[in-house]
Amino acid sequence: MSGQSRKIQAILTERLRTTQEIAAANVEHLRLSQIAGGLMILDMKAERDADEDARDDAERVRNFCALEDCMERIQDLEGELSKLDEELEAATKGTEE
Repeated sequence: MSGQSRKIQAILTERLRTTQEIAAANVEHLRLSQIAGGLMILDMKAERDADEDARDDAERVRNFCALEDCMERIQDLEGELSKLDEELEAATKGTEE
């Protein structure tokens, strides 16, 4: 029984770490989304002022790629979390009685 408890403890520890990584990735995604919003406002200002030189397309591409990478990381972490939940469910089966 105590061997199983350590296994459950290890799963819970990894689950907590994964949850923290998801939270950090969500914070980064929010930060990048805010940058994208700011760049859109600058685009509207440049359009209004007819100043095409004000656009920094390289910055937009970098931010867009970073957003995509961040979203992919979040999806990967959520997949890991789902697997941990399944593992935890299997490890706790039979201990509920």
